[in-house]
Amino acid sequence: MGEESVKFIFQPAQWLGPPSPFPPPAEGRLPAAVRFVIPGLHIGAGKDRFVALARKCSTQIWDVGLDEATNQRTGDPATLVTLAFYLTAVASDAENVQALQTTSRILAERYLGLLSFCAGMKLSAAHQQATVLGREGHYHTILGPVRRTSTPRTRITLPGQLLSGQMPSEAVFSALFWLRRGLAERDPLETFSSLMVCLQVLAREIVQLEPVAARCANCGAELADSGPSVSSLVRELVVSKLGAPDDLFEKLWKARNAVTAHGNRAVTAEVFLELTMLKFDAAVLAFKGVKLALRMPIDDRPMPQQAFFVTDAFMHLD
Repeated sequence: MGEESVKFIFQPAQWLGPPSPFPPPAEGRLPAAVRFVIPGLHIGAGKDRFVALARKCSTQIWDVGLDEATNQRTGDPATLVTLAFYLTAVASDAENVQALQTTSRILAERYLGLLSFCAGMKLSAAHQQATVLGREGHYHTILGPVRRTSTPRTRITLPGQLLSGQMPSEAVFSALFWLRRGLAERDPLETFSSLMVCLQVLAREIVQLEPVAARCANCGAELADSGPSVSSLVRELVVSKLGAPDDLFEKLWKARNAVTAHGNRAVTAEVFLELTMLKFDAAVLAFKGVKLALRMPIDDRPMPQQAFFVTDAFMHLD
């Protein structure tokens, strides 16, 4: 009889040790923390500002830990992040674990979204692990799979208006979710699609238009008011709020409808080249839209890093 073996298609993340800081036990609540490494990020003397930025992610955060780290193989800098929080205890251990995974993912995603916005490039997390102190007094840690990340050494200037302003809304965090993916995607079609979704989310958050009174095509009777169309909201955002030319909006929206929304246009080499150029405009508008939603001057930094604009439609063809 041959030997049995178990094979895995991924490797679990490296354990980062007991989380610190970590909340003390509390009645009806479970202490928890999520830890992860951000490759390439060196915060230097600005630690307090990065802690303040992390606290903008949620009122759930109890404390924040930021520690310098180094890639032992390459010598590149990194930052070890610990976001400590409480979970509301429920009867089922399975539900507690699910809440731990969900809350950890959301908090990490929000912090990475804010940092990527400030950096003008996508920042990633490696070796993510979530820990909870169960009711029986035992620590439970969930290790995610290892994901390869390649991030250049990064120094970030955090805008004072972002740190001093109110906590971003759910819609802004949703926009940052899509913005970070737009900065990360190698395929110009996926990049453009993510950035257009970002603009649509921002338009719904920022723009206020009167409801449209629709009429029956047969009898002309007035029907119930319907909300403004997505295209009218995005046009108002791009042209009226962000100051882009109307013809640029037409190009962006035409490409969005033909290629990514309706799929009625063949994806040819010319289309790839067109989207490669339009993604630059979409990225700049997305950054301006986020700043407008955060009540920051739209023409000030941050903006997409120069590396985002150095690309070829087929340089990452798989």
